Amino acid sequence: MAMEVSHTLKRYNLRPRRAHKRVGWCASGSLRQCKRHNLRPRTNDQKKQRSSIPYLSPEIVFNILVYLPADILYNVVRYVCREWYKIISSPTFVDAHLQKVDRGILIRQSYPEYYIHYVEMVKRDLEVIELDSSALPIYSMSSCNGLVLMGKSEKENRYVANLVTKEVVNIPPPSAAAKANICFSAMGYTCSKKYKLVEFYYSHQWTLEIGILTLGVDKEWRCLCQLDGTWKFEKFRGIDLIFKKPIVSTDGILHWPHDQHPLVLNLDLETETFYICAAPQCSEMKRRRYLGTGQSLCFMDYLGKFSWELWLLKDAETGEWTKLANIDLGPHKQMLRRSLCPGGFQIVPVGWLKDGEIVIFYVVHEDGIPNERCYHHKIHPTRNCITYNVKTGVIKSFHLEKGRVFQMNETWRYIPHAKTLVSPKFPVS
Repeated sequence: MAMEVSHTLKRYNLRPRRAHKRVGWCASGSLRQCKRHNLRPRTNDQKKQRSSIPYLSPEIVFNILVYLPADILYNVVRYVCREWYKIISSPTFVDAHLQKVDRGILIRQSYPEYYIHYVEMVKRDLEVIELDSSALPIYSMSSCNGLVLMGKSEKENRYVANLVTKEVVNIPPPSAAAKANICFSAMGYTCSKKYKLVEFYYSHQWTLEIGILTLGVDKEWRCLCQLDGTWKFEKFRGIDLIFKKPIVSTDGILHWPHDQHPLVLNLDLETETFYICAAPQCSEMKRRRYLGTGQSLCFMDYLGKFSWELWLLKDAETGEWTKLANIDLGPHKQMLRRSLCPGGFQIVPVGWLKDGEIVIFYVVHEDGIPNERCYHHKIHPTRNCITYNVKTGVIKSFHLEKGRVFQMNETWRYIPHAKTLVSPKFPVS
């Protein structure tokens, strides 16, 4: 730890100051002694200059630091002085910072190579950060309040980690599992401020079970229910759940939308109960999409090639939805064609930034158009991503690339994520 702190200090030129002896006052009779020790008496101008330095109370410092990014706070700012270190390390500050942070999105590419990128909106531009995937388990599934649930295989431990602070907590696989695929796991945050993990696994009797574990409380997984004859949600079979990642909302609910029916299966992590709600009526079932804003479940009804109707789930128990906005990019088709692709193209929504304020689309070429022409045209600069602000209507196009070709597609995982200081060892109280 000492080496790490020293490296950080050198990197940011935050070297500790050398200690100097100071004299508060110097009488005229002891002027000779002051000269002997090279301690000059202070003049009135120096006293005025020193007293003019403004003092910031801890409350003001708190309210300023809470708006800084988590990685800057953790790697730089907390080393400025002892008082700032105490402020940033306090649970009160961690909780307040969590409420202020804007969410980005983790993009996991698993084929043909494995990479993880974090995309966030910084001021008016997209910032792409390539994470060191060699140091991360190959399965990264669920994110909640900056904590990421990940693992290597069905027989090895799972991990809950903060990618900023590098804190890691080991979670054992379900002991009753004959096969527990880490891809079928999720994590959420309850109203009572507890982190709960959910996983689908096959027991030794080859019955599909749903296990649950409370982080920091349970030492082993508890069987929540079995998908057998007692399972009352007949339209949601095991195959409809284990191969579909749930969408996490901030009110402690996991959502599993159905592929063929306008239904959503919800798991309330606080009460550990399941219930079903209906989705809004849509114009085309095959092209509807469900996305997580980071705070709630969003339903996107496909109206046309460049238009969608957006709904947010307001109350999962009653099935109440509220209309968010309409997106119609048809009038901007020519502008998008010039900046995205000289030939035909389509745009597909994949996620949200800033808690449901900015929707992100990836660009796909239409059938019959070579991939190279779409992404590497010599005349027209092409982009593989656009963002749309549902509040202001501002459209921007980007090319997400970090050291290699970055071509998004539907097989990748898009996970809402935030950079926070939340510790998996000491959750926010």
